Order: sequence, then C-alpha cells, then structure tokens
Amino acid sequence: MNRKRKAIAGLLFLAALSVAVAANIPKDTLVVASNSEIFKSFDPGVCFEVEPSVYVKNIYANLVTLKMVDGAFTPVPDLAEKWEQSSDGKTWTFYLRKGAKFANGDPVKASDVEYSYRRAITINKSPAWLFKDTLGLTVDSIKAVNDTTVTIVTNGAPSNIVLSVLAANIGGVLNEKEVRAHEVSGDMGQAWLTDHSAGAGAYVLKEWKRKTQIVLTANKNYFNGEPPIKTIIVRDVPEASDRYLLLKKGDVDVAWQITVEQAASLRDKSEDVALISTPAQSLEYVAMNASWGPFKDNRVRQAVKYAIDYDAIINKVREGFAIKNQQFLAIGYFGYKESNPYKRDVEKAKKLLADAGYPNGFEVEIVTSESDIRRAEAVVVQSNLADIGIKSNIVVMPAAQMYDKYRNQGLQMIVAGWGIDYPDADALAKPFADYTVKQLAWRNAWLDDKAAAMTAAAAKEINDKKRAQMYIDLVQYWQVNGPFAMLYQPIEYWGIRKEVKGYDKAFEGYNVHCNFTLISK
Repeated sequence: MNRKRKAIAGLLFLAALSVAVAANIPKDTLVVASNSEIFKSFDPGVCFEVEPSVYVKNIYANLVTLKMVDGAFTPVPDLAEKWEQSSDGKTWTFYLRKGAKFANGDPVKASDVEYSYRRAITINKSPAWLFKDTLGLTVDSIKAVNDTTVTIVTNGAPSNIVLSVLAANIGGVLNEKEVRAHEVSGDMGQAWLTDHSAGAGAYVLKEWKRKTQIVLTANKNYFNGEPPIKTIIVRDVPEASDRYLLLKKGDVDVAWQITVEQAASLRDKSEDVALISTPAQSLEYVAMNASWGPFKDNRVRQAVKYAIDYDAIINKVREGFAIKNQQFLAIGYFGYKESNPYKRDVEKAKKLLADAGYPNGFEVEIVTSESDIRRAEAVVVQSNLADIGIKSNIVVMPAAQMYDKYRNQGLQMIVAGWGIDYPDADALAKPFADYTVKQLAWRNAWLDDKAAAMTAAAAKEINDKKRAQMYIDLVQYWQVNGPFAMLYQPIEYWGIRKEVKGYDKAFEGYNVHCNFTLISK
C-alpha cells in the first residue's frame, strides 16, 4: 500500500472510530467533550493557552517535567536523566537519557534541544518571555556539547525557577530534522506545527479538524513505554449542556468545562459518573487603585478586606469549588505556607473607615468582566461594602475594554483573576507585589518600594531555605499593606465515567501537571 493509500485508510479509520465511540467506546480509547474554540496551535513555542497546553505537554517531552510530591510541585527527570548546576548558579548541564527517540524513530540528541530552545527565542511568540525575561536566555545561551550533553547559561535564577520554566510547554523538545523539512519561507516550521507534531512525548497529534475533533495516538517509540490509552479523541462540543448530556449518556468518557451547577450535581453518588477535582493554577481577587481617593489610605483598603464575606463567595457563588487562600502564592508552590488572616468583621471594618476619616463611607465603581461568576462575585462584594457604608456601582465591561483601562491604572476597583505561568513563588510575587514589572501592582498604582525590593531579592536568592522565608515575609507584608483582597484559589473539575481510572492522578496540579499516561480503563 503506498503512502497516499495509507493516509486515506488512516483517515477513514479515524472517521469510523469517531462515529462508533458514541455506541461503544473501546477500552484503549478516551473520548473527551470540550469546547475547542481556544485551540490555536500545537507548536510548543507558540501555544500559551491553558487547555491546549495540556495536550502539548503530552505530545512533547522536556528535559525535566513536574509532578506532585507530598503536595508540592517537584522537578523530576524527563529527557534528561540528571543535571548539574555550577557554583555560581548560572550554568546548567543536562545529560540526556540514552535510547530516547522521537515519534518517527529518530534519536533525541542534544542538538535537538539546542535547536528547540533557540527556535523558541527566535520566533519570539507569547511564551518566549519565560526564556528571555525569566531566565535571561539568548540564542547563545544554549549549547550542545555532544549528542547527550547540553549546557544552558541562565541569569542565575534560583533552581526551582529554572527547572519549572524548562518543564513548561516552551521547553518541549522538537525533532530538528523533521521541523526543518517542513519550513516555509523561513517560518521555522510554525505553519506545519500548528496542526502536526514532531515530539518525543507519549502521544502524536494525528488529526485536527477545526470545530469537529482532535485526535492523538500513542507514540510507539515513547521512552517510558506505550500508555494504556492508545487513542484520545477530543470532540468539539461548544455548549456545556450538551457536554454534560453526552457524559451522562455514556457517549464520551470525560466532560470538560461543565458548569458549577452541573459539577455540584455530580457530587451525589452515581453508578456511572464521577467528579474529579484539583486546585486550579489561578487566583481570584478584588483589587483597589491605591492612587484613587479613599484607597490612598491603607486603613480603607483594610476595611474592604474585613468587609468581604469570603465564605459566602466560596460556598454560594462557587458552590464550594474553591479554596480559601488569601495570599498570592498558590497551594503547592515553593514558599507556600497557609495564611488566611481575614474574615468578615463589619464592626472592625467600620472602625477602620472612621479612623481613616470616612465614617459615612463613600461611593466607588466596581468593574468586572462579562463572566457570570465574576459578576456574581461583584454582587456579593457590593452587598458587603454596603454593610459598612460604602456605596458601590457595578460596571460590566467586555474583557478587552476592561483590561485596556486596567493596564493604564484607570479603574477604581476591580473583580478579576490571574492565571499562573510557572509554579514558583516568583511567578506570583512579581505581578502582585513588584510594581516595576508593570503588572498587577502597577495597574492598581501600589508603588511600594519595600515590596518591590523584597520581591527582587527573593528572586535572586539561591539558598532555598532563606528564599522560602523571604516569601513568607513578603506575603505577610503584602497582606497588610497591599491593595488586594484575595478571594480564593479556584478548583478545577471534570465529569468522568467511572470506568476511567487514574484521571485524578493524571490531572493532579492541572495545568502544571497533566499526564495522560496515568489514565486507563
């Protein structure tokens, strides 16, 4: 059979399989219902959206990967079996495991790592700042010493930052020979890698029919052995109600992006369907512009923090799918130590307002996006503030308009969220505490030099014990002085058929950790 006939036969098989799964999903096949509108590219140097990143993580292998160990994200070997760090903390040497192959059978070499990292820096897409800004890499920073050894010269960032960034999608290693064969007009393979793959991970991107389905198949050359699930089919199902119905009927194994109400209904015992959940890699907050009127006074900001009913937001708005976490560090991150100093105390909030010169309160505008959950959160905050004499007016804006004003310090108060780029305290301290990086602290005009200096110092400390304590101290200072009332850390959840095993471990720490090889039926 020639190559063309093989390709046609393969496509016919996939089409038949996608129709057949509704009636009887094979044990070695996982069918997922999801809204795939956000999918733009499977190129590890380009992809920066959360859900597509999950699949990219399983298509490409990195030098290192992350797994949960005793509740904390921990770097572990992937393509590199070991590594060394120089005494000055800047130069890293990685030794590749022997015998690792790409999906097409080509051996993985250090030159592929060098090419992949230099390519990511050169094409300079959304993820590139992780290499360039966070680690200080240039194209000259990565060098293949021989076939199994590669060196990377960083800016001296602490080890957990370096390894966490290398474990991100941008650290996925490409088959240089295959990518170069598909270059068009010097694009370094970007067009081809949008819907093809050239990795050494557990799966291969077999097909992507926009607005229909995505198909991944097991990599027979995967260095850790073929996974139990041989085929993953992602069916594009735009409506949550349809995804939920398909799950209940048994037409799909997993339903993504179901509503809070649907997830809550799956908590009840069911013979066929279960709910899997894990702490999300994001945070929800209320923020105040520290340069605006009453919010210039920290006592007013403190009053707002004591006025909010955090438990009501978690239990009523989120139906319990959230964790009380009143700091900028997410659970499981380096430096995290539980710290929740605020609870609703109306009398204390009123006294703080009076002490600041606002015994009768004031009027403020709360801006949020069109998200149903954030609008509901804003309503609770509005009611809470009314109890201490603050009249707030909710303004709902399209996200693009809202963030345009926000980035220019143009909002008085906001209900919003923040996604996390890599699992280290530095990824959160900088946006929330260091105004010089021009992110969240800047947007809320909290120009606190002490917090900025503490953040910068912690980012350079290579002694892990000292560094962890520095973040504990920074969190305490931020909680007292900052313009943020952290509402909660969300919980991600999925509806799954009960015959699916290992999904909880596979998605523990989503989306930082996501390993489809742990799933079976």
